[in-house]
Formats: sequence, C-alpha cells, structure tokens
Amino acid sequence: MSPIQFRKKPVVVTAVQWTGDNEAELIAFTGGKFEEIDPTDRLDDPDKTGQVFDVLHRTWVGVLPGQWVIRGVAGEFYPIDEAVLAATYDRVTSEEPPCPTT
Repeated sequence: MSPIQFRKKPVVVTAVQWTGDNEAELIAFTGGKFEEIDPTDRLDDPDKTGQVFDVLHRTWVGVLPGQWVIRGVAGEFYPIDEAVLAATYDRVTSEEPPCPTT
C-alpha cells in the first residue's frame, strides 16, 4: 500500500506552557497527570524537568521547559515545541466564531 496524505482538521486545542516553575498550573490543567521530575531522576535526560501522562499510549512523556502541553482531541496530553506549535496552530482570538474544542 502506498503512503496516503492527510490534512489536519481545524480543531481548537487548549495548551499550557511549562516554564519549569508552574507545576500547580499544569497539574490543574491535566487533572493530575503532570509532575515535576526530581533532579535525581533525570539521569537519562537532565533537560526534561517535567512529565505528563499520555493516557492514549499509557506512558509518561518528558517535558522540557518552554514546551507546551496540549490536550488532544481524545483528551490525551502531550508536549509540543513552541516552533512546532506555531507552525501547526494559529492562536484563537475572542472575536472568532466558536468551533469544536478539546
């Protein structure tokens, strides 16, 4: 079978940026599925200071300071780099008509 191309549907997502010191905000946003990683547990990747639980894949995913944590269309959470967020999504303004959100 040959590869097939798909275009991302226009869906509004909600995201919070991990700054490295807003753990309580991320915990509230993810419903308890976010935690800061203790420095002694960062041996594999010392730059990843937080982690979010991805319920779709049933695994913890490391989050770097500056990355955004997105709530996906199935209610899952995952990190995304700011440059990828900017290339993939446009910021929604309050003047725009409502559309499906996650």
